[in-house]
Amino acid sequence: MSARERFFKKVQQNTEIIPPGKKTAEAEIRAFCQRMDDLAQQITEWFAHSGIEVVLATKHIHDLSTIGFSLSSGICRYNITSIRLQNGERSVSIIPEQLCRDGEVGYVKMCVEACGICQVFYLSMAPEKGWFIRREHQDTKENILMTENLFFQAVDRLA
Repeated sequence: MSARERFFKKVQQNTEIIPPGKKTAEAEIRAFCQRMDDLAQQITEWFAHSGIEVVLATKHIHDLSTIGFSLSSGICRYNITSIRLQNGERSVSIIPEQLCRDGEVGYVKMCVEACGICQVFYLSMAPEKGWFIRREHQDTKENILMTENLFFQAVDRLA
């Protein structure tokens, strides 16, 4: 067996060591990025032909929250989608902050700005799919599953 073959066999064996149900930082980051892409697509569809501009951008994150997430993880760097809705002077920014924070996974800050006032919400990934949402000063225990109706209630000042 060549050194190359031994190397890739060892890589395969080490990959299989991760027990079922145990998630790696890399897998969680991929899920976070995919959920943000899905959210961007959903919001783009919701606001299509509405006159409200949807601007998608890429944010580069140096995520310190991933240190210690799994044995092989250090600081993770990754690109992730961010979303901005613009209606004249009013706007909504949906900006991913980090993978983990205070027990939440997929931590995103949503700022609704109108008339000089910024109303803040936090989103985090729900276990299977979708997002939890809560107001700025609510505890994570008050997270509720974000529906289309709740999203539009949150961004009401954009109108």
